[in-house]
Amino acid sequence: MIGVVLFSVAVLILDIEGRVPPIVSFLDEYLVTTTFIVEYLLRVWVYSDVREIILEEAEVSALLGRPFRSWRVFLKILKNKFEYMITPMAIIDLLAILPSYRPLRILRIFLLFRLFKILRYSRSINTFIEVLGNKKFELFILLLSVGFVTFIGGALIYVLEGSKNPNIHNFFDAFYWSFITISTVGYGDITPVTPEGRTLTIILVIVGIGFISFATSIIVSAFSEKLDQLKEERRLFSAKKLQKFSLICGFSDEAERVAERLKEDKEPFIIVDINRERVEEAIERGFKALRADATDRTFLKELNFEEIKRIFVLTNDDIVNAFIILSLRSFNRNVPIVALASSPENGIKLKNAGATYVVEPSKGTAVLTATYVVSPHIFEVLQTILTERRGVVLDEVRVIGGSYIDGELVGEIPFSRYKLLCIGVWKRRNPQNIHKWYLQVDGGFFFFNPPAYLRVEEGDILVVMGYRVNIDYFRFNIERSAIK
Repeated sequence: MIGVVLFSVAVLILDIEGRVPPIVSFLDEYLVTTTFIVEYLLRVWVYSDVREIILEEAEVSALLGRPFRSWRVFLKILKNKFEYMITPMAIIDLLAILPSYRPLRILRIFLLFRLFKILRYSRSINTFIEVLGNKKFELFILLLSVGFVTFIGGALIYVLEGSKNPNIHNFFDAFYWSFITISTVGYGDITPVTPEGRTLTIILVIVGIGFISFATSIIVSAFSEKLDQLKEERRLFSAKKLQKFSLICGFSDEAERVAERLKEDKEPFIIVDINRERVEEAIERGFKALRADATDRTFLKELNFEEIKRIFVLTNDDIVNAFIILSLRSFNRNVPIVALASSPENGIKLKNAGATYVVEPSKGTAVLTATYVVSPHIFEVLQTILTERRGVVLDEVRVIGGSYIDGELVGEIPFSRYKLLCIGVWKRRNPQNIHKWYLQVDGGFFFFNPPAYLRVEEGDILVVMGYRVNIDYFRFNIERSAIK
């Protein structure tokens, strides 16, 4: 619509100079005008629900046992539509159509109203108007003061120099001089010629500087109050554009680690936290973060929930985690949710609330501590792998259909060539010949230290250990062979 508005304005301006090609004039006269008319009629139509008015009258007629009064419904519909038609934006939309009526050339003055239509589609301009609207009382007082001082200044200069200054012919000239002076513009077309008039000029300039400072402070304070909300709206607008992203609720230490890993893997994600300081910290770390309540249904409706791939509920409060999970499950019953629990008992409660997986950091810490006591060397190895301190990581590699490992035995996959170690294989179904060697994990079967005769298929996941660059190269070759 912005493009249509600018196109129509450009055509009408060129038409004044007589340089519009016939095809462009045809498009402006029929296509642009039709677009504006259809938009105006549709906005009038959707402003109020006609069905509700009809059903309401039908219910009242049925309850009172009287005939259905269609004329009453018609008048109420017209009243509702007229309420929209007298709004400022609707009047602008209507006046924007009038320049298309070429026989009345005087209607070209309404050309400017087509530019005003851009206000409807420009988020920044609407925000600016909204900010000024919040300070309308202060601005009204300022405008009243400026008008009063301008009138007094004009009256004084008219009394002092009305008969002495050749450029002041009437009171309007004096009022014009006062306004130009108090705004500190000073065109110089009217200048005082008496000492009294010049003294008045000095006073008005000083007062004008004060008014300008006051107006600036009002606007700056208004935007300062609105700044945080504007930032959140901009971040939310940016978040709505993401596709297949992860949602992290709460910016705890665990959430920070998850965010770093997702960022390394170049996977889109959003962090949501109600604490302003934690949100600012996440933004400083280069993460996309929103300050919002993850249990607020209004906020959840604004998110593009269909594009959420998985959710991490990682606040340090189990009660808050439970409320978040319940709220999220009311929107989507199938999205995987990973939750943080402080104890096994609370972990069970989070599972009952709807969490798909529950992580207990205290249990992991206890295992690592016991490992350090019994086997300090193994502890160092585990710590190196978990922190990726030396580039050695554990990662998943999915078997893609049509790739060179699809249908191969584990012993035939060249892990040694990529300097990788295969820790295990996750499969959706259990091969009957090795049914004793598996763990049930995530609705499937995990084979730790898989035998060489285990055949991998499309959709299986290989858990491998090695340097990040080797794993990425292994995954790249699998994807490339599948494409070929």
